Amino acid sequence: MLNHATKSNPKPLPPIMRKKIVILIILFSISNFGFAQNQKILSLVEKTNDLNLDMWELTEFAEKNLNDKEQLARFFYYWIGSNIKYDNELYQKIINGTINNDNFWESQEEYKVYDNRKGVCAGYAKLYQWFLDWVDIESVVISGHIRDERNHYINLELDDNYRHAWNAIKINEKWLLVDSTWGTSLDSITADYYFNIDPKKAIITHYPSETKWQLLEKPLTLEEYNKSKFIKPIWFKVGYSDNPNLKRDNKYYYFVFKNNPNKEWIVNLSYSGDNKNFKKIKGLQKIEQDGYTYLRFYKSLIPKKAFFKVNLYKSNNETSVDLAYKDVINFKI
Repeated sequence: MLNHATKSNPKPLPPIMRKKIVILIILFSISNFGFAQNQKILSLVEKTNDLNLDMWELTEFAEKNLNDKEQLARFFYYWIGSNIKYDNELYQKIINGTINNDNFWESQEEYKVYDNRKGVCAGYAKLYQWFLDWVDIESVVISGHIRDERNHYINLELDDNYRHAWNAIKINEKWLLVDSTWGTSLDSITADYYFNIDPKKAIITHYPSETKWQLLEKPLTLEEYNKSKFIKPIWFKVGYSDNPNLKRDNKYYYFVFKNNPNKEWIVNLSYSGDNKNFKKIKGLQKIEQDGYTYLRFYKSLIPKKAFFKVNLYKSNNETSVDLAYKDVINFKI
């Protein structure tokens, strides 16, 4: 039997609720549209696998099927990610000093990278720029340094092995940051992360030689950069939305971050006096308040010069907690 209440006319929503629902519908529609467009672009990239196109034919194919500049930029970004492999053999020669400068740059010419289907970051960035030039999208190759789990702090004189190249592209009069080398992945989440990187997130790992390509209102000096936290993209991919902060008062340190809506993730913070031997922080307390998590611990237990790292654990059920990602965040005081 039907409940008679279902037949009655529902009360109208208050205007503020109607407005919220309209906004949610619009956002959902935009999100679905973006997903559909990306799927279309990925399908076109896959289609090129059977066509045996040269560089010029590939640009003609893209322009024939796509009109929007950002879609074209994504097409070539995805194409490079799907077709160009990182040249580990060449990279090892660079590390060992067994290739001279002229031979290196010759190997990274965009035509050779395209034909050989391999390159290092310079080749990726130059090939991407070549494609965009042909479809009238302004772009530049940015050179600089990167940091990762092997190297959390940059020394410009000593860290030649951590030099890197990426791109800035201009779409609708706005510069966007793109790293087609780091975007090379079969994982769509990883690939999408490195197209139009938020400058506040890009500066976590990428330090350009020219300050202007930080695209920040207040660019970081190298000293500020090295004092900032190294954060792997996985931090954001699993649901954390902000860069954590270390705050303090007279008695305590507080490691503070916005709560993750994905409750299965657990943040583990440890410290070291030498950046090698990390220890559990004694007496650490977890406090949740106003949408934030505070990991509180005594300042007196931490050396004045200390290194911190965050590992991420995942709770699979009520009794099982497994280490999922190591060294997700590193920083020092």
